Amino acid sequence: MRIYLYCDSCGEETVHELVREEKMLYRCTACGMYTTHTPERELSLRAVISSGPESQKGVLKVKEYELVEKGREFIVEVAGEHRIGEVTGIELKDGRKSETGLAKDVSTVWLRDVGEVIVRLSLHKRSVTTPVKIIVDGDTEFEVGETIEIEGKKFRISRIKLIKGDILRKAGSRAKAKEIRRVYAKYETYKA
Repeated sequence: MRIYLYCDSCGEETVHELVREEKMLYRCTACGMYTTHTPERELSLRAVISSGPESQKGVLKVKEYELVEKGREFIVEVAGEHRIGEVTGIELKDGRKSETGLAKDVSTVWLRDVGEVIVRLSLHKRSVTTPVKIIVDGDTEFEVGETIEIEGKKFRISRIKLIKGDILRKAGSRAKAKEIRRVYAKYETYKA
């Protein structure tokens, strides 16, 4: 078996070949120096991923010393399929809630599905405001000043409210769907 490991003699990562498996002894193929290497164990953490009002249990596979922190994205296995989730909460093995922790100390991870997200729109036409929900890829971008078509009608985005609380108003300001709480748009009227 051959793997890349840091070699003290070479001063960089080089190809190492396994010499003795029971002692996890490797030899650098560039300089011949020997080193031991114990690979990190992979853990399966309990994960709860939410998509809108619906939540599902799944498994998050990470290395035991990998840092799990709020806002970081991971791939979660749910019922035989994979989803991309952003960490919203962490519970440690001692029962405390935390913003960050090493995987070996984490009991449960709560995530928000950011692969496919629901974007809420408030569409204004004169004095009538219509709420609409659309499902888009989490990386889809929306821009203030952009014209979008909903149910055969054109609307111009006037502002975007982000999950963090900021409001984008300046023309050309952009945000990804996974960062958006609500998009506000006004009906476009065309003059001949």
